Amino acid sequence: MGDLPTGTVTFLFTDLEGSTRLWEEHPDGMQDALARHDAIVRGAVESHGGQVVKGGGDGGFAVFSAVGEALRASVAVQRAMQSESWDTTGPLKVRIGIHTGEAQCRDNDYFGPVLNRTARLMAVAHGGQIVCSHATADVAQDAPIDDLKLIDLGEHRLRDLSRPERVYQVDAPGLGGDFAPLRSMDSYPGNLPLQVSSFVGRDKELGQTAAALGETRVVTLTGVGGVGKTRLALQVAAEALPRFREGAWLVELAAVRDPDAVVDVFAAVFGVTPRTGLTLAQSLVEFFGSKQLLLVVDNCEHLLDPVAALVEDITRSCLGVVILSTSREGLAISGERILAVPSLGTPAQDAGMEAVADSEAVHLFLDRARAADATFALTTSNVDAVVRLCRRLDGVPLALELAAARVSVMTPAELVAALDHRFEVLSGGRRGAVKRQQTLRATIDWSYDLLSAAQQRLLARLAVFAGGCTRNAAEAVCVGDPIEARSVFGLLTQLVERSLVVAERDRPGTRYRLLETIREYAEERLAEHGETEDLRRRHAEHYTEFARVFSERVLGPDQVEVGGLIAAERDNILAATIFAIDTDNVDLALRLAREMRASWLGLNYRLRLDELPLMSLTGVTEHPLYAFGLLLAASHAAFTGDLETAASRADQAASEAARLADGDRFEVESYACSIHGTVASAKGGTHEAGRYLERAAAASKSAGRPPETAYNLASAATYYAMSGDSEAALPLATEAQAIARGIQMPSLTVFTNVALAGALVIDDPERARNLLREGMELMGVTVGYETWTEVVQAVLISARLGDWSQTMALSGPAIRHLQWTSDRPLLGAVVNLVAHCVAGRDPEASAVLQGAARALAAAGLPTAAGEVGSARDAPAEAPNSPADSDFVTLLRRTTTGMLRESLGEAHLRELRHEGEVLDRDQTVAYALEVIARDQADAQNT
Repeated sequence: MGDLPTGTVTFLFTDLEGSTRLWEEHPDGMQDALARHDAIVRGAVESHGGQVVKGGGDGGFAVFSAVGEALRASVAVQRAMQSESWDTTGPLKVRIGIHTGEAQCRDNDYFGPVLNRTARLMAVAHGGQIVCSHATADVAQDAPIDDLKLIDLGEHRLRDLSRPERVYQVDAPGLGGDFAPLRSMDSYPGNLPLQVSSFVGRDKELGQTAAALGETRVVTLTGVGGVGKTRLALQVAAEALPRFREGAWLVELAAVRDPDAVVDVFAAVFGVTPRTGLTLAQSLVEFFGSKQLLLVVDNCEHLLDPVAALVEDITRSCLGVVILSTSREGLAISGERILAVPSLGTPAQDAGMEAVADSEAVHLFLDRARAADATFALTTSNVDAVVRLCRRLDGVPLALELAAARVSVMTPAELVAALDHRFEVLSGGRRGAVKRQQTLRATIDWSYDLLSAAQQRLLARLAVFAGGCTRNAAEAVCVGDPIEARSVFGLLTQLVERSLVVAERDRPGTRYRLLETIREYAEERLAEHGETEDLRRRHAEHYTEFARVFSERVLGPDQVEVGGLIAAERDNILAATIFAIDTDNVDLALRLAREMRASWLGLNYRLRLDELPLMSLTGVTEHPLYAFGLLLAASHAAFTGDLETAASRADQAASEAARLADGDRFEVESYACSIHGTVASAKGGTHEAGRYLERAAAASKSAGRPPETAYNLASAATYYAMSGDSEAALPLATEAQAIARGIQMPSLTVFTNVALAGALVIDDPERARNLLREGMELMGVTVGYETWTEVVQAVLISARLGDWSQTMALSGPAIRHLQWTSDRPLLGAVVNLVAHCVAGRDPEASAVLQGAARALAAAGLPTAAGEVGSARDAPAEAPNSPADSDFVTLLRRTTTGMLRESLGEAHLRELRHEGEVLDRDQTVAYALEVIARDQADAQNT
């Protein structure tokens, strides 16, 4: 191999999809097949001026000086792979990722973030697909290449947790262009946050932790504060995402000080509230049930006993839940695997330049130093000082980052001298005997002592925020001697420059947050100033006013932007509510409950809290806003499936509304009727639900609230359409759409479009199809997220239109959404649709799905005792259930006829029984597996 190109180059990564399975199925044929695969890749690369850097086996990578040649080579690879005869193994499918950036090369080999990002990009593609980054597309679009096209697939989060990448599919004649959604983080459930800096090193720890998660169900990463436990845990979780059907979820405990609040924080992540007769902890365990998910529980050390108790309960009862926790010490529970996270490796003091550059500690220091000063480099004149610095900081990542932030104003030698002075003070002159914890605190002390009084006070006051804050919030909450409002931005900028505050610029607006170790340090300083309670109160008042202003603004044309702002402040609003409850401040708590009401409308930004503390505040029943607290409690109960409590709370709220002014009274009545509609639908009474929503629309119209009016009208129309009453649905949906178009609120336009399509699907299918397409396009492009209502209705409408390909494509997302709601009958309806779609191709799976769907439909039927029934209690047909409404019932009968013919009556009954005994999570898993298998088969034919 000749000298590799340097500077800005284009990398091409390849990977053979399903190679492990192919080796197992065709051990003899794979040897020859892989040799042909390697020859195809090498030939295409070299004939287009590229160099194969690593190849052989299941994949490799190549480098090109010209973007165009890399793209042409990728097309050549796919065309050759498609035209090749693969008699012994079946078709081999290669996925390809292409990215352009500045190469880092040493010893004629590449390394660094550009290489890593190319590999991450390739990992989201499917076999036979070529994807490239925005950087590559930018160059390619300046000089179009033959008949090659770049299809914009939108922004996607890759598993390096850094900024989203805009991904393009490379298309050309002869290549398959119809692929499933990319396997990016966006395709998995979860809440793993983006990171503002790259993940450096830790290959050994990544491998060890991933292996441990495959061998045991509780893994705890331990180590000193600042050693990088959280960052490692998040990266491991991102890598492990495909292993967990319900995704990976972060539970942050850093800001929790009350041991009794641990369960509340876990529950708040998933919106779980207590079910009747169960504690919140029991309800949480029941919720996890047979779900398969990874819980990353961060910063447990100050809450070991309650965390250990809850984790034991979860792992004992929920076999599909795996826990990855971070703590200064282990949880000390049965089956726990403790992995100590060491500091980054440091080079020997007399190491050569090459060994120094290979050191993880130096690598991290250089990466962060270049962020502070792009010209910074490791040179013969500073290498000794850099080595001394990394060794003196014991390779602790946070300490290295804080030191690196100073390279724009201090040389490495000056940094070492400054640290040496601090260490002498802390360690009594024994400069070589500094413990890691002292090293970290010394670094923070040193950074803190270099701040002005105003900078120090702002850093301390920022500790009151949960999940960071905006500049406006900092100005509102943190002002006061010695800080003036006009100086806050300058002070924030200075703290960011010193790596004491992180600026997150990937949000709607820049947010400022503290790393956890810095936040703990700042919290101590805040307490020393005696300002903790005052700052918490100011913080709570600020976010109550924030909720008041933005919950109204979200109901308009700026919904997407404002909704993002509300979502970003979720943790702060939660902290404000907790403060109100902790201090028994009923007025503050109920004002928050009222002001967040509007954000419930068509958005996934609901604030879900345990109702019991809110309802037990002193004077709550006498407070004028009590009705809004009851509505919040009713909404939570409906979401978690406690239908009787939901209806009871809604009735109480409507009764309490009598003492409110007309506008508020009508608003409470509207929400109460809406909740009753949800309850009726969950029990199978779709036409009854429609009547409740008509009443809700009338009340919201009287309250003078057009967005709620349109939403309720469209919901009523949807319920009527589901029950087969298109005549009642059409005028309501038409009125709703007219209101929505006037308001120009994106999600409301989507919702009313879909509702109108549902009302027209029988009498005007072409218009229904156009409305549905318009709604789906708007949801994906403008709104930027999907809500379960629109997706589920789109599935049902697609089925009514006979568009079975779209029905299958939308069924997966619909089923995932419905898994997290209490509407089992509606989930059953969608499962029935999938059963019909696969009846001809996979009749046994179809029969199992039929049984599972029937059990779900029966679960929504009230028994004589008013409780949920079982499949055995259900009549043969349940005409009031959405799972057995006219269309789905007829479709199910058609499916049954097909299955009787192909399977026979006895075998059909056996398979249906297999489905009936599945619980909801097992049904979801089975249905998604059937969908994925069917779509994969469709691609291969």
